Amino acid sequence: MENKIAVKKPHSITLENRKRALMTGVEKVISSNETAILLETSEGGLTVAGTGLKINKFDAETGQLTFEGTVNKMQYSAAKEKFIKRIFK
Repeated sequence: MENKIAVKKPHSITLENRKRALMTGVEKVISSNETAILLETSEGGLTVAGTGLKINKFDAETGQLTFEGTVNKMQYSAAKEKFIKRIFK
């Protein structure tokens, strides 16, 4: 029986001139359209708002995501604690 320990992937954002971005530590794309991209990252939820937003590439295995468009706002929501941790505080 193998014990698998979840390793938190490092999260980073490189944003070039508010037009192109490379992110790491992305766990899931929740939704995406021309005005908003909703993501789950290793540091919590992230909302990217802007115009003409388009995901170019997302690799769920490595956690890398690239997108383009005009970024007007990036906002994080708190990372949710694991259920067991909340119970045994």
